Amino acid sequence: MARPVRTFLELLQACQRTNFVGFTIHETILRDVRLTHVGAILRENLRAEWYRPGSIPILHGKHELGVQQNLDVIRKNSTATTRPPFGIATEATGRSRCVDVGAQYKLEVGDDGTELCTSYLPPPSTTGNQFLYQLQRQRKIWWMRLAADPGRFFISDQRRTDADERATVVSIGARFGDTEVELERLELVDGCGDPESVVHVRHDLERAVIGVLLDALDCTPSLERCVKIHRKIAPYKCGIVSASCTKDLLELSDHLAGVLRAANLSVRELVQKDDQSNVNQQLEQLDRIGVPYALLLHDQTLQTGLMQLRSRDTTLAETIHITDLPDYLVKIIKHA
Repeated sequence: MARPVRTFLELLQACQRTNFVGFTIHETILRDVRLTHVGAILRENLRAEWYRPGSIPILHGKHELGVQQNLDVIRKNSTATTRPPFGIATEATGRSRCVDVGAQYKLEVGDDGTELCTSYLPPPSTTGNQFLYQLQRQRKIWWMRLAADPGRFFISDQRRTDADERATVVSIGARFGDTEVELERLELVDGCGDPESVVHVRHDLERAVIGVLLDALDCTPSLERCVKIHRKIAPYKCGIVSASCTKDLLELSDHLAGVLRAANLSVRELVQKDDQSNVNQQLEQLDRIGVPYALLLHDQTLQTGLMQLRSRDTTLAETIHITDLPDYLVKIIKHA
């Protein structure tokens, strides 16, 4: 079935109605951004993916220091290698600002917003432009890997900045409806200073959360009824639902949740003593917060150990045994 054609404003309004984030749209300004508990988990998962080790080592610095100052501190206090290529990661918080969300809209970020920046030093054998080209491809792949629709991401043309003629800027963007949105900016400062070449990659976490939600919503015919966030960054990896709320099933649910959490899988339990909702209603609740998998428990599970593992994206369920947990779920979530 063909995907419905939606405008960027329609996607923003759908984003407002999710259980992740709230904001007001005042003309062309997105104001009063408020992350819910689920939205805050999504933001932390994006931050964790940003810092996940890759082919280039990442060291931690301080935002208030320059690249050379951070490098001096790292070399003094760390036993890690400081031979390029490597990156120095910093976080900037506590300052209000506006960031672009497409050509027409701006996002007001409050004092609790976070801007991530990693400054990369290229190896001596590679020019700054060559390294920028390699890095921009890696950053585009990073976004594609976490997307519901990898094909929407693109690399902009190179351009010079007005503030610094030595700086070459490239953006990683995405197409949502009738609008292109910059999600990340790479800036090469080349030709002078120590170190001679540096590539700064800047990433606003609040804008990234909205970008992820827009991507997920745009891939769903029913918009916010099912938020198809990639399983690697979904706030909860698995939900547990039941057709009944007997004491034995409650105990089994608690046991399974403990097993999954011990394997570092976040779990959303919907089995409550006073929960009168049916299985479909419980699954709808999980779909609205982007939970990719759900375990369906029933009375026979207590005798046979069999249960259904339901996929959010396909709505199909397969039968698994309790002894398949947590290994099977870890495999399909973390290694797919």
